[in-house]
Amino acid sequence: MADVYSAQDVLLDRKVAVKVLHANYATDNHFVTRFRREAQAAAKLSHPNIVNIYDVGLDSDAYYIVMEYVAGETLKDYIARMGKLSNDAAVRIAIEIGEALEQAHANGIIHCDIKPHNILVTNSGRIKVADFGIARAMNSATVVNKESVLGSVHYFSPEQAAGEKITPQTDIYSLGVVLYEMLTGHVPFEGETAVSIALKHMQEDIPKPAKYNPSITPILEDCVMKALQKDPQQRFATVSEMVAELRLAQGFVSGKTAQTGRHDFSTGVIPLSQRRKRHREDRQESLLTPLLGWSVRNIILAVVGLFLLASGIAFWMFGDFWRTDSVTLPDVIGKQVEVARSMLERENLNVSVSEIASEEVPVGQVISMSPGAGSSVKTHRMIHLTISRGGSNILVPDLTGLTVEQAREKLKSIHLRLGKIEEREDPKLPPDTIIGQTPLAPTKVEKDSGIAIVINKKNVISRVVVPDLLGKTWEEAQRILKENDLTVGNVTVRTGGTPEPKDLVITQAPGSGQDIVRGTGIDLVLATEKDAVHRANVAVRVPNDGKKHRVRVVVTDIFGSQEVLNTEGKPGATINQKVEGSGNVRIQVYIDDSLVQDEEL
Repeated sequence: MADVYSAQDVLLDRKVAVKVLHANYATDNHFVTRFRREAQAAAKLSHPNIVNIYDVGLDSDAYYIVMEYVAGETLKDYIARMGKLSNDAAVRIAIEIGEALEQAHANGIIHCDIKPHNILVTNSGRIKVADFGIARAMNSATVVNKESVLGSVHYFSPEQAAGEKITPQTDIYSLGVVLYEMLTGHVPFEGETAVSIALKHMQEDIPKPAKYNPSITPILEDCVMKALQKDPQQRFATVSEMVAELRLAQGFVSGKTAQTGRHDFSTGVIPLSQRRKRHREDRQESLLTPLLGWSVRNIILAVVGLFLLASGIAFWMFGDFWRTDSVTLPDVIGKQVEVARSMLERENLNVSVSEIASEEVPVGQVISMSPGAGSSVKTHRMIHLTISRGGSNILVPDLTGLTVEQAREKLKSIHLRLGKIEEREDPKLPPDTIIGQTPLAPTKVEKDSGIAIVINKKNVISRVVVPDLLGKTWEEAQRILKENDLTVGNVTVRTGGTPEPKDLVITQAPGSGQDIVRGTGIDLVLATEKDAVHRANVAVRVPNDGKKHRVRVVVTDIFGSQEVLNTEGKPGATINQKVEGSGNVRIQVYIDDSLVQDEEL
């Protein structure tokens, strides 16, 4: 749905990637919504394994997203170039993808389209997850439209293919498919059509990866097969649990423990306790292999000797741990992290710090501490502080009285930017300064939002955009015109008489969206509710017979008949046309002068 360009950020002197929505989709609300959703979803996330979003906006009808430029290749290209990956490399990559998904899920976002094409491998080997174009919020009530399922069919979860509710387990399944492909060199299912592949995901058992790669260890195969369970409840409960299992498997993908013997099980999943028991046995065997020539007694004596030696060294080097000095923890909640760290270190305490997003607590302030304030602890105890890294919403500052450059610098420093700039004359205020803004301070907005401003200019014929008044009551229309510095022009009531507050606007001149001089009068035609303006969207399917056809749409209302569409359609194409009319509205659709649709709104 978009083109991606390599570009140069001249302000910060860095290379960036710019994704631009195709022009033919710019008027399609569905695609624009998907495009905006990608920017909003990715902009909420900050993680080394997720492609960063720098800016998003609309410029001359072109929707764009400015993103981090990643030098490297897609994971799909990497697999094609390398063939199946080593067990160790596949697990490492899967863990990095999983950590990116952990961050997304923690922020309430499900990616919905995890596949090697959307995973970037940098020249240094780091993994970056990209393309949140169909990402969904976890609390979406209707997540998938069964008539228009979005995603990539080879990496579909069964619930995606069935058009059912999407959960974080959907991403886990797709990650399982990606791991399967890295280990074996191909995807679990192939087919002649997308539908046939989707049905296989829903109905057929996935071949065990060891069938194609005998070097895969049992624990790693178990992890893959659990992620690929058809029932979401049978998969890992969270992607964090899957990452933990992969880390466990990471210690068993090389050496003697990488056994290729297989066991037969119907579901591809064995109880966690049995897996861990097997892991311990394998690990013990691996560790004792170099000592096979020793007696058990000598091994035990050596281990005891090493323990006593290590204990003596620890006592000598870290004697402070044996001290009995205690201190009472001061309360550092609400203080800046450096102040808090200094207070605790003065008490001979060690400090560790982690950050979380917070809309309420300013950046750098301590949100919580562990142990809590007032606790009595020994000196040199590690105290953990949780601090705020701020939220995705930013408080809009008051820009009135500033120049354009001053406002631009102020907004840039808090990750906002200037939006639309209007000019207006007010002799009572200093010239060339800001006299108005939208939104007003102290409204909260998302990071990188644009703030529209009004500049005080002398001798300026101020202009405004005409608002849409159709369907508004006479009372509402007067208020809206006044708010937009416009006046009421000629008013006509279809039934005669004088305007009533509840009469509806059925026509206006000039029409909405036109740029006119401030203070211009807008002519209105009013009618009762039964003559209200009705709107609809007409979808015309052109016959798919290999020939082009002439498509016409005629609307008849209280003002007569009007042809609102006359075009030539390609075979099989669907043509959408918005229509509106007042009172009883009749819509007629003709294909090659033959009436194919006749209905009333």
